[in-house]
Formats: sequence, structure tokens, C-alpha cells
Amino acid sequence: MKTISTLIDNPTITPELKTTFETIKEELGAPFVPHFFQIWGYNATALQGIVPAMKYILGSGVLDRRLKEMIMIAISSLKKCNYCETAHQVFCFSMGALPEQIEYLVNSHTLPDSDDPKDKAAIDFAVRLSKHPNTSSKEDFEKLQALGFSKAEILEVIAMSGMAVFYSHLADATKITIDEGFKAALSNTETT
Repeated sequence: MKTISTLIDNPTITPELKTTFETIKEELGAPFVPHFFQIWGYNATALQGIVPAMKYILGSGVLDRRLKEMIMIAISSLKKCNYCETAHQVFCFSMGALPEQIEYLVNSHTLPDSDDPKDKAAIDFAVRLSKHPNTSSKEDFEKLQALGFSKAEILEVIAMSGMAVFYSHLADATKITIDEGFKAALSNTETT
């Protein structure tokens, strides 16, 4: 069965789209434009709405990018979004995550109890919000602050939770095919 992403090849590269694609590669630190963004190149208006979440929530901000990638993996796996799970595993490995951490995030949507309690608490909070966004509480905020998170960092954890749900939805709805570059990078991490 043909999927949306297999029906769409490469969009016509206009100067505006070329600039957007260069921004995407730069923000992600990727050697290629992921298929996820290429598909949306067919609708420049939608792409212009999709890119800022990546640029300002994932690529910028006060939280460590590695933690954000871990949040993406945990939620993508929970949502069964194979594309996002694979892509963000590659980014997370490139930022020093250990294979056992990635495996735990994929299978349990959290980190082991023996890992950094601060990272684990943020991931657990983000994953819970991805399922039940109305469950956030004053107690959550106080717990995260007690672990050393600033107010800005807590809001960024919430934003990452929402971004992971949003991106997983877009990838799943179009059934994005996984980039060969991601497959190769992931297979290299499994053999080392």
C-alpha cells in the first residue's frame, strides 16, 4: 500500500525552501534534510509553522539538548512513532547517550532508577503530560524545582512534551519513511 510519504518525492526547491532546509540542517546538526521536513516542503506555509517548534523548542532554550532528545525518544516510542523514535535516537547517540539509556527510553519510556534523578524526573513528567496534559500540578512544579530545574526549564519540559506529540502526529499521519542516513547512523551505533 502506498503511503503519503511514498507518493511525494522531492519538492521543487525554491530559494525560500532552500533557506528553510539549510536552517533545518543547521538547527538539528544534521548532514541532510530529514525526510520529515522534505515532505512538508510541498506546503511551505505548513512547513513554516512546523519548523519553529524544532528551532525554538528543540534547538534552543535553557534545557540540555540531550535531555530534550531523550524526551523525544520516550514519547515517540510511547506513541509508536517509529520515524521520530529512530531519528531522535541518532541525535541522542551523537550527544553521548549510552545504548542502555536509549533502550530503556524505547522500551520503558523512562530512564533506569540508577540514572540521573533530575533527567528521569523531567522525562517522566513529559511522558505523563503527553498522555494526560491536564495532570500537571503544583506538586510537579515543586518537585522539579527541588531537583534544580528553573521555572524556564520546567516550561521547556512541558513544551518538549507537546512538541513530541505534535511531531509524532505529523510523522505518523504521513507515514514518513525513515531516511537512509538515520538507518546507517543507527546501525553504526549498534555495531560499535
